Amino acid sequence: MSMPQILRAVALASPDGVAIVEEDRSLTYRAFDDQVSRIAGSLMQRAGSARGDRIGIWMENCLEFLPVLYGIWRAGMVAVPINNKLHPKELAWILENAGARLCIVSPDLAGKLSDLPSDTALPEIIITGTSAYAGLLTGAASSAEPPRPEDAAWLFYTSGTTGRPKGAVLTHRNLLFMTHAYYADIDFLSADDTILHAAPMSHGSGLYGLAFVSKGATNVIVPGSFEPERIYAAIANYTSVSMFAAPTMVSRLINHPLAGTVDTRNLKTIIYGGAAMYVADLKRALSLYGPKLYQVYGQGESPMTITGLSRACHADAGHPRFDARLGSAGYPRTGCAVRVVDE
Repeated sequence: MSMPQILRAVALASPDGVAIVEEDRSLTYRAFDDQVSRIAGSLMQRAGSARGDRIGIWMENCLEFLPVLYGIWRAGMVAVPINNKLHPKELAWILENAGARLCIVSPDLAGKLSDLPSDTALPEIIITGTSAYAGLLTGAASSAEPPRPEDAAWLFYTSGTTGRPKGAVLTHRNLLFMTHAYYADIDFLSADDTILHAAPMSHGSGLYGLAFVSKGATNVIVPGSFEPERIYAAIANYTSVSMFAAPTMVSRLINHPLAGTVDTRNLKTIIYGGAAMYVADLKRALSLYGPKLYQVYGQGESPMTITGLSRACHADAGHPRFDARLGSAGYPRTGCAVRVVDE
């Protein structure tokens, strides 16, 4: 199956389940699936559009991100999510390199496009919250054949450590494997689970959001800058809360004045990755939250799936190499093999 087929199955089984929440806005799975189908239909009806077209997404974390992502997929097109922290010149380069024919942008980022030179080549830009975006939601629902598992789904631009970023092509099967590996290695999920999106949805947080959508769970969007107070408030307000976080985010949580003073029993798992974390910070997080941490290591070409350090390993303080394990990248994940080739 492909990712939009899984969403359709969830929407049929749990139409009134809460799919996405952003402050005072929310979507049920029925409404989520309806928006996805209409976005797909509108994209397909545009002049010159074809399956396989690349569509950019340049957004802050917001409620619209997931309907746009799944709408692109239901149209048989390829999403190109782009880090909202990039400079507009980097955005323009990625869109040109990807051959994107359209980019959907959130209003807070659209203003930055005026900083580009007047001769910069950009595809058509649609800004959420405008009449152009509203038009995507009022089109006829898509009746197209769903994408195949081997079809490209997500064009993931790497961090570009050896020059320009490179676009890694992820298929629907890649994303489905990543989702199943989440259930195998990290947590089994149900409709009672919640994921907080405080890290960029164009990367790790959005990728792991697919595992929650596929189980009819709730995606809670935390817009704007990362503020520990808002995270602690969300943990208190939702059930079985998980979140993907960079080590700097975990550090801010555990060193905030609220740390140790608020009830975190609703916290299920903090999945951290993207950089190494100080062992001392890990030990403090374990003392505050208990064995609720999971480390993940991946890359654009194999997102979030290469190695992991389980909650059990984090909790095994009696292990003779406990500190060394905490400082490591963990063990190969389900379905993955790792080979060390040099120092």
